[in-house]
Formats: sequence, C-alpha cells, structure tokens
Amino acid sequence: MKATNKVKIAIAWMILAGLFAPYAYVSGQTAGTPDSTFNGTGKVVYDRDTYDLYNDVKVQPDGKIVAAGTSMTSSFTSTIEVTRYLADGSFDPSFGTGGHFNFAPNVENGAYKCLIKEDGKILVCGYTTDYTTWEILVIQLTENGVPDPAFGENGVVLLNTGIGENIAYAIALQADGKILVSGYSQDIQMRNVPVVIRFTDTGILDTSFGFSGVASIPVTETDNDFSAVSVQSDGKIIAAGHISNGLSWFSLLIARFDDGGYLDLAYGNEGIVNLNLNNVDDEFYDMVLTGNDEAILAGFTVTQPDYFYHLLMMKFDVNGQPVTAFGTDGIVTYGEVPYTFGDAMAVQPDGKILIAGCTGELMPANNDWALWRYNSDGSPDITFGSNGIVTTDFFGHADEALGIALHSNKIIVAGKTRNATDYLDFAVARYLNDVDVYVPGSHESIPVTISPNPVRRGGQINLAYEVQQASHISVELINLSGNSLLTLSAGTREPGMRSFTFFLPDRIPEGVYVLQVKANNVICKSQKLILLN
Repeated sequence: MKATNKVKIAIAWMILAGLFAPYAYVSGQTAGTPDSTFNGTGKVVYDRDTYDLYNDVKVQPDGKIVAAGTSMTSSFTSTIEVTRYLADGSFDPSFGTGGHFNFAPNVENGAYKCLIKEDGKILVCGYTTDYTTWEILVIQLTENGVPDPAFGENGVVLLNTGIGENIAYAIALQADGKILVSGYSQDIQMRNVPVVIRFTDTGILDTSFGFSGVASIPVTETDNDFSAVSVQSDGKIIAAGHISNGLSWFSLLIARFDDGGYLDLAYGNEGIVNLNLNNVDDEFYDMVLTGNDEAILAGFTVTQPDYFYHLLMMKFDVNGQPVTAFGTDGIVTYGEVPYTFGDAMAVQPDGKILIAGCTGELMPANNDWALWRYNSDGSPDITFGSNGIVTTDFFGHADEALGIALHSNKIIVAGKTRNATDYLDFAVARYLNDVDVYVPGSHESIPVTISPNPVRRGGQINLAYEVQQASHISVELINLSGNSLLTLSAGTREPGMRSFTFFLPDRIPEGVYVLQVKANNVICKSQKLILLN
C-alpha cells in the first residue's frame, strides 16, 4: 500500500490557534446524524473530471468550508482543486472562480493538506511534476481564493530538495508564523527520505533549519515518509508516518526534532520511534497533540494470516513511549473486514477523539465512509452512532473519508466517492455533534485591551476594560488542545473603566495560547496570546 495514495494529515488545532477556542456543552443533538441543513441530505458530491478526491478539509470561523485535493482526467493529467462551500453546501461565488481555485503548472499536480491562517489566508501543500523534475509545492491563497502575491513567487513556492520525487503531505505553523511541511525527498539511491522543511511566513526557505532548511532521518530501504507534522508547546517538532525496515513491510515512524531541525535524542530511540506490530504493514497518517504534548496517532495495521487492513490508533508520551493505559496496552484497532483505514483525526473539546476513514471490502469493491468516536482513554464511545461508528454510503461503491474538521456543533468530513460509472467524485458530508466548538466572533459587549502580546514566560499581563453595569470578570488561559491552564477571578467590578493585572506562572512553556476574558461567565474577549522564553 503506497502512502502516496492516502491522506496525510496534520493538526488542525495548531493551525487554527487564535481562530477558535474550544468550549463544550451538551446540545441535545444526536451525534453522527447527517445534517439536513447541508444540501438537504448532509452530503455534497462534486464531479469535476474523471478522478476527483479531496484530501483535506478545514472550516473558517464563519462556517465556510475549504476543501483541497486533486482532479485528474482520463489521460492522467491532474489539477489542484481548492473549493470553498457556503454553510448550506453550495459553492461560494466569492472564492476563486465560482467557488474554485485550480492550479496546474505541470502535467501532474496534487494537493494533500490545507490550513487556514489567523488572517484568513489559506495554505496548501503538495507536489508538481513534469515527470523529469518533482517539486514540493506550497501555495498561499488570499481570503478570496487567489494566489497571494506577498508569498513566494506570485503566491507559489516550488522546492526540489532531492534527486527524484519530492512530495509534501502535511503542513503546520510554528508560533512565530514559520511554515513546516513534511513528506519525503528521494536521495541519490532513489530512497524516499522522510523530511521536514521550514519556510518563513513569506515562503522563503529557512536555511537555518536542519541542513539548508531540511530536517531528515537516516533510512536504509526505499519507501518511507512523514505523513503528519505538528509542533509541541515547547517548540519541538514531531513528524510521523512510516519507514521500511526490510522486505516490503512498513513500520510506524515518529521522530522529534528541536527548533533547529536536529533530532531530539531524548525521544524514542535517539530521536526516532520505529515500531512494527504484526510483521506486515503499519502506517500513521494523522496526529494530534494533547495539552501535555502527548501524541495521538491514527492510521492502519495489517494482520496475519488474513492480511486484513485495520484501523489503528495509538498514544505516545512525551518521551516517545506508548501510553499503555490507552486502549489495550497502548493500542486501539478496529475492523473485521478486509479494508479498514483511519485517515484523519480531530479531538473534541471534551477530549473525545474522532477518526475519519473507511471500512468494507478491498477496493474497488464496496466500502463506506467511516467516522469513529473514542473516549479519551481509547475506548469506543458507544453513544456515538452505532456503538461508536457512523458509516456513510454514496453510490454503493468504494468511498473513503480523507479529511475531518470541527466547527460549532458540526463534524465536517471530506474525501472521495466512486460513482455509478466507476469514476471518482469529490465528496463532503456534515454531521451533527453533541459537543460544541466555540468560535469567537466580534462580540465585544465589554471592550477589552490585553497587553503586552507577545509576553515573556512568567510575565505580567494587563487588562483594561469598561463595564456598563456591575459584572464579575474572570480570565482563562487555554492551550491549543482546548485544555484550561489557568483560571483567575478579577472579582465583581462596578461600572466604569477598570483594570486587572496578573502574572503568568513560570511552568507554562513558550508557545501559542488563547486568552479568554469573561463577564458574568459570558466570553467578551478571546485573543491569541504568544508566550516567549
């Protein structure tokens, strides 16, 4: 199973820092039920060409849905497709051309991951090739879906770091705005070397990172990659995917680098986790970091003697060791049929884990979209769907969900469906959820100023605000996984201009956080806060 054909996810929580802060409540909705306000059925299918698929999906604070993927003709020429949908499932005419941005600098082009920056601009990563040169591709679009002239060369960055193929599967942002992409680059022996590459926020290769901008690990066999990348709260970088150890078997791969792009020897075995479960194929496709920087990863494992593909989820601590209290001895699997994958994941504010993928027969036979929900300890959440799983069938053929995002009390999934004529179509579905993800708008009923920002660890924060009536004021600091790190009360304040000063504890590491100010337990300010050493 070549990983190129699967989604390579990165973490939406780090990407969307400052765009939303999680806030959970029980809404009374049945989690996993199709949302009928989305195209009347909860599903949208878009047929652009012969083979169409979305590899990733994100949601803007206003509820508009951004999906990125690839469209290929019957003659195998391909185009990058980025689509923006309105909240009702229709194309957004204000985005690109009629809701679409298409880009094809070469014969073959692909997009694997996207993210929405705090300023509303959209980053997309993938590759492009004329079959002579393969280049990593990063595109930055404006909010209107056109290339951003302030990024790279007319909105596009192309990079050839190896002798052969170069592909970016995942993308993430550091707290300082620098851009990380992960994937692989082929070396002179035509081995796929897992790489993490860093660019400045304007798309310039950061040559101070790793070796001339590229961090990598040693390999001995041909097929290896980093399918996911994320940034810890202390700035260290984790990348995950698969590595070949001999024969044709793939093993699970995690590596941790310091901010300079060098392996962190304190993690795993000299910076690397190389783990095979069943002496067949194992791969990680996506990863989410918890509030204490533990890594939850999803993908698949193959078992003997049936050689079935099973959903796989594992959790690793900050030292790169499996958390044995998670699942069964640190491992969660699902699937008694030949073809079950976990392609993308998200964590709710209450700690429950959502995984999108597929389950069914081996392709091209019938398999369905699958959406699983697990409790924070790795046990199935039997309140979700049917004993923890929701399946969606489109045309009775091979379907697969490849990206997932959360917004408000909705779950949004994107991927591919095989239609009645045996071609692939873009597909998006939206489901109801029983937990809400709070999305702050411009609801500043009480004007608040927060300074300084950025602030040093252990530094002083000053709030200035005006209240029109007696109000109880409180402050909460939340990390990017939705965990509350600090809650303070300023007491009840009488009408007029008021101020509140407090110090951040030294124990909170540098990184990006969300600071919320509440009046009578209602949020009146939600702002990204950057902590520096």
